[in-house]
Amino acid sequence: MAYPLLPKQMPERIKRVWRKSNILSLVIFLASGSIVAAILLFNDLLQGTWLWVAVGYFVLVAGIFTCSQLLIPYRYKFHRYEITPEDLAFQSGYIFRSITYVPINRIQHVETEQGPFLRKENLMEIVIHTAATDHHLAGLDVEEAMALRQQIIDMVKVAKEDV
Repeated sequence: MAYPLLPKQMPERIKRVWRKSNILSLVIFLASGSIVAAILLFNDLLQGTWLWVAVGYFVLVAGIFTCSQLLIPYRYKFHRYEITPEDLAFQSGYIFRSITYVPINRIQHVETEQGPFLRKENLMEIVIHTAATDHHLAGLDVEEAMALRQQIIDMVKVAKEDV
């Protein structure tokens, strides 16, 4: 059975944001591992078991980075959303896929966020808050995100008036 795909997809520029985020994570993990390895080396402990632990750590970090970089195009294919008069749907995951439906009348408020990587690519993230959790929709064009935010707010107002 084919997994259903929601109609709206993020701009291709989100791939660059994901790549930059992966690289930043790699740098942080390599720097942390290097500091620990330097401390072990300084104390003459980087030998035997500790040497293999350090090597294993760096191999694991490099493997995770490589896999996450290679899976970006596949991840992009399944990162989608849809807005209907009754609910918002968020699709994510590239190995374990999920679609989350958020009823319009359950939305408490809507935020927009923009970190440095999103700002560089002229993208924005919308955060939908409900009583239970937050739902993030990252990678929208700034104009589209602002229009979508207003559309959601208007839909919530209508849904609250109907109650």
